[in-house]
Amino acid sequence: MRTVAEAAQQLTTALATVEPLRLYTLGDNIDPPALLIGAPQLTWDGYGPAATSATFPVFVIVAKNERALERLWEFVGPVAAAVDTVADAVVQTADPGTFPTGTQELPCYSLSVEVSL
Repeated sequence: MRTVAEAAQQLTTALATVEPLRLYTLGDNIDPPALLIGAPQLTWDGYGPAATSATFPVFVIVAKNERALERLWEFVGPVAAAVDTVADAVVQTADPGTFPTGTQELPCYSLSVEVSL
């Protein structure tokens, strides 16, 4: 059994290995190509004070240009592979969208990553 903080640290460690993506935290100014781990949705499966799973949004963010879609497709596989190195973690979905940073909206995939706690 692990805490939410421990799960987040394990994801951070795994995702930091994906080159050439830079890993950011909430509130940072994003310089793509980038990764960012958001606040997780927590689930309690039964009684007790501790959550039993966490679903983290992991954003893969690229520059807004003519190669944006190609770059997103290029990066989503290695990011999913890095998540697979974390015990009891799985990518559930990858949803396209935009990520607000500064005065711009950057193209992104939001990966839903479920981690057992």
